[in-house]
Amino acid sequence: MGIARIFLLLCCFLLVFVHGLDIPDPDEIEYIRQEVQATVNSTVHLYCGSHMPTLFIWVFSRPGTERNEPLAYNHGQGTKLMALASTLGEISLLTNTTTLVIEGVSDEAEGVYTCQALYDMDEPPKVTFYYTQLRLQDEEERSRGSGSPPPESD
Repeated sequence: MGIARIFLLLCCFLLVFVHGLDIPDPDEIEYIRQEVQATVNSTVHLYCGSHMPTLFIWVFSRPGTERNEPLAYNHGQGTKLMALASTLGEISLLTNTTTLVIEGVSDEAEGVYTCQALYDMDEPPKVTFYYTQLRLQDEEERSRGSGSPPPESD
């Protein structure tokens, strides 16, 4: 499932669950790129903004593929975790946030995690894509002190 399909899925959620919502012009969509480094069996937090959106979906893409696989979403009826999530480690979302937590990171967890968030505000709605590249480093790299930067704020 490509980015265009995921965006279409998000838009469908919007139309079904948020009656009367106007979808923003694609030129008004914000794209935020982040990079996080982790080691196998560690715990990592992937951020999707500092405010809780109206709707969101997390997808995962393995290196060398364009296939995006859904991990978790909330379309206004509670958070759902998808089956793929269990192959990457123990996946959860922090309560009342969009922060994706992977405990016991598996060697299959390296890739791009994309969170697509819709903020329905009094102003025109805002859609933000958070692309987080998760890179696995070996213990030697970790001991040299390379770490992940703090998340970018909105």
